[in-house]
Amino acid sequence: MIVECLTCRCHVEATQRGGFERLSDGSGPSTLYTLLACTQCGHPILVRQSNIGNMVEGDKWDTPYPLFPPSDLRVNPNAPPEIQAAFEEACACYRARAYTASAIMCRKTLEGLCEAHGVKQNALAASLKKMREKNMIDERLFEWSDTLRVAGNEAAHGVGRSISQPDAKDILEFTNAILDYLFSFRDRFEDFKKRRSEKRKPSKVPTENSAH
Repeated sequence: MIVECLTCRCHVEATQRGGFERLSDGSGPSTLYTLLACTQCGHPILVRQSNIGNMVEGDKWDTPYPLFPPSDLRVNPNAPPEIQAAFEEACACYRARAYTASAIMCRKTLEGLCEAHGVKQNALAASLKKMREKNMIDERLFEWSDTLRVAGNEAAHGVGRSISQPDAKDILEFTNAILDYLFSFRDRFEDFKKRRSEKRKPSKVPTENSAH
């Protein structure tokens, strides 16, 4: 079975090690789970297939869907649609092994991130600095995002330069971490602090007049 190994990012003729078929209960098709071993790196791969055959054709299984290892590429659902689209394209480029294009789309994602927070300077470097000055990002996130900006610039403007698979993977993951912070964890942490503050407030003791 030819599948993509999400560990080594190679398309391989994987070796089957085991399988389990869950027969249809009438509410849906039968499902086939197959345990494979990558012939490139040796890591396990678990895929799922649905039976799309019929009484005439017999069993016919659709394209294998990887269940394990889980994909490390996802889009934060709280991000604005245009930012989700940019990051999804970065992920698609990475899956297609177009690593330089993936880095460029990550840079575009950062530009959209700044605009979504009302920051739009003449250059991305200035926008990131403005976000740091406004305490939208801390020093560590600024360092991450600025390094990603530089990598994106090299990918976009250096004709003779290309981005390696490990670097592209890191660029994607750091970009995703920034999206998670700005569109999920920052607000969740502020809500958490607010709840903690409310709990620490002393409860009001009723006065004698208020008891009547």
